[in-house]
Amino acid sequence: MSSKCVPIYPHPILFVETSDNKKFLTISDVHIGCEDRANQAGVFVKTEDNVKSLLEILLTIQLRTGIENLIILGDLKSSTSIISRTEWNNVPYFIKTLMKTFTIYIIPGNHDGNIRQLLPDGVNLMLAKGMLLDHILFIHGHINPRIGPNLKKIIAGHLHPVMKKEGSILNGAKVWVKIDLSRVENNGIVGKAVDRNLEVILVPHFNHFLDFFIRSSSRKFESNTKSKLPFLGNMLHKQNWQINNAYMYTLDGSIIGTVDDVRRMLYMD
Repeated sequence: MSSKCVPIYPHPILFVETSDNKKFLTISDVHIGCEDRANQAGVFVKTEDNVKSLLEILLTIQLRTGIENLIILGDLKSSTSIISRTEWNNVPYFIKTLMKTFTIYIIPGNHDGNIRQLLPDGVNLMLAKGMLLDHILFIHGHINPRIGPNLKKIIAGHLHPVMKKEGSILNGAKVWVKIDLSRVENNGIVGKAVDRNLEVILVPHFNHFLDFFIRSSSRKFESNTKSKLPFLGNMLHKQNWQINNAYMYTLDGSIIGTVDDVRRMLYMD
């Protein structure tokens, strides 16, 4: 049996089952504390209420599926190097509540400075270079990990992928992204090259209040702009990988974008 990676529609949660039948739920970019920015912008929300709604989603899915392992792909909190009062009050509560049901694995992201201070004992805080399970590498996406010879999939967050198409009713909607990569490699036999394939899955942000900042952003998506995903930019421009195909899915599972749309999202036109 090979590993399985399937979005749990209509939520930004990825179901992963390894070849030895271990099951995991995966989320990314919880950004607890971003509600403070929303309040400053005039969108009033209590962080406590939002955290409870996020917990309700996860606990409902756990009750439905019975899965007891949870991987968080970084940016659990919103500030970068500091810890805000909102984060002090809400990150431990979020994790402690989940620990009653889940075994938790956290891969730190670029917003998780000093995150250890907020985590209770018993949480598995992994290295930023990622967590490897059954030829699948789980990373946040802000650093360049080692791409081992047996790696088949990379699951990452960090990008906050959304549809960018002016005039579309889906403009600004969060999406799943799947990218099929390949490159020609020498397998150790002189004069004999082989095609190697690798799949990248980009997980949407879990905190729906981030939608407000993405939709209101005035940043232009221009060609020749540096990629927001350093590891993918490094693979394409320095390690000779190429994109064979790419797909963009809404949270309800509809395909709404292909290679050109994904390239624009990645600033790689």
